[in-house]
Amino acid sequence: MSEGAPTPRELIDDEMCFACGKRNPDGLHLEFAADDDGVATSIVFQKKYQGYRNVVHGGLVSTILDEAMVTLLNERGILAVTAELTVRFLAPVPVGERVDVSARLTDHRGKLYGVAAEAALEDGTVAATAVARCVAVGTLGSE
Repeated sequence: MSEGAPTPRELIDDEMCFACGKRNPDGLHLEFAADDDGVATSIVFQKKYQGYRNVVHGGLVSTILDEAMVTLLNERGILAVTAELTVRFLAPVPVGERVDVSARLTDHRGKLYGVAAEAALEDGTVAATAVARCVAVGTLGSE
């Protein structure tokens, strides 16, 4: 780790996460619903999040997919970080249109978790998919 990088015990949620932080005035404020199959959320991106005209920037689509996958693990009491993320962009995400995001667990070996997510448009078109390898660095809810 580089000097000053947090250790697992220092990974503290101060509610300033760009994706889900309730106190971050510039954040996306994602809220997830969890069930036995995974987690889900929806978002409508404002124009300030575009890349090309009226198209959401791909980095933000990647962000919501990554957040969904880590949130799934957090919901299961696992403090995890993303070690590897692969995103496939299948269709543009229009500014101002609802995007439904879901994530599910695909495999688990020791501290390594495989997770998959997708972002779908209102008409059901899958706009992007992602797979990630996440590493458990601790547990949640035991403090």
